[in-house]
Amino acid sequence: MKKVFLLILIVTICLSPLTAIAAEGTEVVMQGDTGSDVYAIQRRLCDLGYLNYRPTGKFSDMTVSAVRQFQQLNDIPADGQIGVATRQALFSEDAIRNTANPQFKKVVGKQYNGEVSRKGAQSAWETIDKIFPVGSTVTALDYNTGTSFRLTRTGGVNCAQVVTETPEDFENYTSVFGGESWEHRSVLVTIGGTEYAASLFGMPTNNSQRNFDNDNMDGYTILYFNNSKTDVYDIPDEEHVIALL
Repeated sequence: MKKVFLLILIVTICLSPLTAIAAEGTEVVMQGDTGSDVYAIQRRLCDLGYLNYRPTGKFSDMTVSAVRQFQQLNDIPADGQIGVATRQALFSEDAIRNTANPQFKKVVGKQYNGEVSRKGAQSAWETIDKIFPVGSTVTALDYNTGTSFRLTRTGGVNCAQVVTETPEDFENYTSVFGGESWEHRSVLVTIGGTEYAASLFGMPTNNSQRNFDNDNMDGYTILYFNNSKTDVYDIPDEEHVIALL
């Protein structure tokens, strides 16, 4: 019995986090359902490019449509529901991204103009997390345009949730993206006199952490650093990885 127990323990430890997480849900999640599980599913669909609005925690028509699109591109029967097979595929590192969703805002930010040529330090997120605590403010420089703006950290576990510090910072932030968009842009973030490579997301994602000093920004956005992951299911975001300098 001890040998059997040890074998089971070893197998359990060896399971990847993604496999373990995907196996957690066994009940079918479908239209009309609500709650944190639906919210997590919507966040993952956003990450993969199938949803173009903030997660609501309510499985509505648009979520059904997004799930069907995901299922079609990932060779799963397109019933618009999250069963075991769809859940495992959705939270897999091999999940296929939607790159042709006409409802998504396209990359509309200003293009590279050659003004910025220096590279940022590729420090690990574990290091950045300590030197960029919640409540602190940093300066971000858009690598493509040289436009700078200040960002204050409001939260985040595996990455930094940030808000612009002032309305002027918000204007500069949106100018490099051409408005709110789903683009990921390379930025240089100055912390303690050192410039670090990072990737910035162009769409505020949640109005529950509104920056009350800046009425223009409805929610927070995300800064990713080297080996950062999403706060939902600890999954690397491929587009942010590519955007790191």
